[in-house]
Amino acid sequence: MSIETKKFKILSNQCRICGVPAKYSYFGVISCNPCKMFFKRNANAGQVAFVCNFDGQCEININNRHICSACRLAKCFKCGMSTDKFRTSRNILAKVQAQRQLEW
Repeated sequence: MSIETKKFKILSNQCRICGVPAKYSYFGVISCNPCKMFFKRNANAGQVAFVCNFDGQCEININNRHICSACRLAKCFKCGMSTDKFRTSRNILAKVQAQRQLEW
């Protein structure tokens, strides 16, 4: 393996939002669970729901990712997270009823 390949692998195992170790891709971007849940809770509200007190220039990392929600959400969108990747809610009751009708 070349050094570049090793370097790429190391970088690809970091959350693209805050830089902590991450294993999975959520909403189209390799990210950690806290950033995944932050995006899931706040993405539908959009960036207008938050205001940055520091002119949108906040650095987002593990130590300060909770300080500025506006910049964190902006970085999520900038890195490629998308609400199109959200799962639609499943109608479990309709599934159960359809399955019961098949059993009769």
